[in-house]
Amino acid sequence: MTKSIIEQAGAIVFKPAKSGPLILIVKAKKDPSHWIFPKGHIDPGETAEEAGLRELGEEAGIAGKIVQAAGTEEFTAADKTYRVAYFLVRYTAVIGPGEPGREPHFCTLDEALSLLSFPAARELVKKMKDFMIPT
Repeated sequence: MTKSIIEQAGAIVFKPAKSGPLILIVKAKKDPSHWIFPKGHIDPGETAEEAGLRELGEEAGIAGKIVQAAGTEEFTAADKTYRVAYFLVRYTAVIGPGEPGREPHFCTLDEALSLLSFPAARELVKKMKDFMIPT
């Protein structure tokens, strides 16, 4: 029997700053001790890009513009396999309060690499850092 994969999408958000890009991280819903990127399920009829931006708005109260695809991450939790398509997103605006308890936080690249809970997320940030340019 083949296990089904739950498709999700997420956003690696950056805000240009003089000292270098600031990266958005949020606390995980299931375990608030973990810092992650906003991500979640893809609704029927929704593209991965649309889902990534929607999840960003819902979880962090932030809007942005997709710069490019950032890569995918697969993980297993509670006997389910998830595949997350991440997109590099340039911050454009605050659009709401976000989800309670998610505590959206903009931090430096080094802080993000230190705070992010999972190695795959840190690798995606390293891979995308040269694309985080002001436009």
